[in-house]
Amino acid sequence: MAKLVKPLSDIEIKKAETKDKDYKLSDGQGLCLIVKPNGTKYFRFDFIYGSKRKSTSFGVYPIVTLKEAREKREEARQLLANNINPISAKRIKKASESLTLQNVVDEWIELRKKSSSEATIIQNTRILKNITNWLGSVAIKDIKRVNIITALEKMQNKGIIESAHRLLSIINKIYMYAVTKEYIEHNIIADIDKNAVLVPNKKDTHLPALTESKDIKQLLIDINLIGEKLRCEISTIFIFKLIPYVFVRSDNIRLMCWENIDLEKGIWTIPKEKMKMKVDFVCPLPTQAIYILKQIEPFSRHKSKFVFPSPYKNDRGVSGATLSNTLNKLGYQDKHTFHGFRSMFSTIAHELYKEHGFHSDIIESCLSHKERNQTKAAYNRESKYKYFEEKKELVQWYADWLDKLKMSV
Repeated sequence: MAKLVKPLSDIEIKKAETKDKDYKLSDGQGLCLIVKPNGTKYFRFDFIYGSKRKSTSFGVYPIVTLKEAREKREEARQLLANNINPISAKRIKKASESLTLQNVVDEWIELRKKSSSEATIIQNTRILKNITNWLGSVAIKDIKRVNIITALEKMQNKGIIESAHRLLSIINKIYMYAVTKEYIEHNIIADIDKNAVLVPNKKDTHLPALTESKDIKQLLIDINLIGEKLRCEISTIFIFKLIPYVFVRSDNIRLMCWENIDLEKGIWTIPKEKMKMKVDFVCPLPTQAIYILKQIEPFSRHKSKFVFPSPYKNDRGVSGATLSNTLNKLGYQDKHTFHGFRSMFSTIAHELYKEHGFHSDIIESCLSHKERNQTKAAYNRESKYKYFEEKKELVQWYADWLDKLKMSV
């Protein structure tokens, strides 16, 4: 029969005198008060876990009261009933309480790397800096909704409306992850009324693009003189020289890597991790593009994996904002976007199909657009070189057409 233990009282604890050695006063069910020779009194919980005797401290009396110690004992007994070691649980809780927003963001980013493209990771990290630069060192449990809203308002005041919308979406996913991992108990982002704090995102799905020959000609002339008209870094100058001939997405050319280029064969292979459609893409390089890449090669290949490294850090590519700002400074704001080079190729290739002789499937394949016909899509996945020779011929035709237009009187 188990020995009955009389529960402690506050009077007994207060009257407990010191002795030459540590001694304990039991409260029952594993809880006891340890009295030390120097007069310190603290609560200890003794238990068995994994067939081994273990102990954990509940804190010093009277900072921790008898009532609080008993509450902690019940919490610990509940953990043991669920086969959880109270010591491990306390350690995890303590770590979670000191976990900063930056800690959780880094953990989430590492997880996303397994399923997202490099371009997406870089873009998300850049957007998140609008909040981590300010709140990154703050414990995630201490961050309030008003802090998040303030960060969004700052972004909107700068005019970066679309990025504010994206930040709210990304930070919501991070908080959902933190709740799942039990770093926090509640997702405070879910309580934010998006319509109340964000300016409507007026981003037009049809981005402006030049498609008339006379306008395209002037754009090409302006690009050719970009180094004289603007104070641009060499990476920016050469990106603009190259983009009319390859018309890929902004992230693809910004993060273009030397290891993916074969100048002898005239091939640029973009891994599926960096593609919007998550499919490997082989981009044929016209002779004009190869010439431009050979021009910049001496400036960047020896110092960076990127063809167009950032002027500030060689371990990253030129930023998307730099490309947009450059176009705006050239006078093309609301007239032509960086994405517009894709629309430009598509429009000209479709309008002049009788000149080059290639049907719509080849044109869309050059743009790495998703095949709408499911039967064709299944067939086209068989090889990333599908239509390669046709694409190579069409891309060269288009490059020659641009050069003739630029030189026309």
